[in-house]
Amino acid sequence: MIEIYLGTFSGGWAIDGRTQGWSSHVAAPEGLERWVGDIARRHASRWRKPRVVLWLSGGLARPCLCGPVAGLSGWQDAEAFAASAAPEATGLEGPCQVRLEDWPGEVPVLCTAIDAALGDAIQALAKSHRIVWHSVRPRWAALLDEALLRTPSTRLVCLAEEDALTLVGGPASNWPPAPAAGFELASTYAPAPDADQATALWHRMLLSLDVQPDDAWFAQLEPVVEGEATAPVAGAANAPAWPRLAQPTQATA
Repeated sequence: MIEIYLGTFSGGWAIDGRTQGWSSHVAAPEGLERWVGDIARRHASRWRKPRVVLWLSGGLARPCLCGPVAGLSGWQDAEAFAASAAPEATGLEGPCQVRLEDWPGEVPVLCTAIDAALGDAIQALAKSHRIVWHSVRPRWAALLDEALLRTPSTRLVCLAEEDALTLVGGPASNWPPAPAAGFELASTYAPAPDADQATALWHRMLLSLDVQPDDAWFAQLEPVVEGEATAPVAGAANAPAWPRLAQPTQATA
């Protein structure tokens, strides 16, 4: 499996969990173009285009809640509504591209927003190079899936990355009742707070949402080293192998 991790300040790519390249960048699209070019050259002799998994950091792909809202006439109308609200909801500057996980009708639904220019660059690079995007997802979304798989009663998930601290949570046990319903918290703190600030914020969230420690997961994305092989989090079925997550903890950050 070929993967790219793209953050605000750094990122890289890997094959089967072994890092092939990692570097810092000034602008995320520039870093992405560099790694896409590396992958395309590496597989230039193959007749089939390589399929690449693209992970976006929480600083680039930010969650927010959309709805409830009445009077929307269709999916395109709902996406336009979410896109117009995304900059204020997420802190991203300028126009945004959004992905709604469900219909924002009677309850708020989870929405992911990225800068529109970055979204355009992601699509353009796949067309201009010999690659196919297998998936494009925030890294926090994979952690959310992982946490709910391991502990279905999970109510609060937090992922600390170099550029952001992302929190997603629900109001009751066994959330979400539908693929994207039942959320009451979806926030990104960017730039990322330092370790002490993150710990304090984590405990405030546990208290304010009345979440028991066993129903909350805190994870940190560890730095990767070029050429380093990484492994999935112990006990996590089908967990992405790269970039590596430090062992999630339920009680403290």
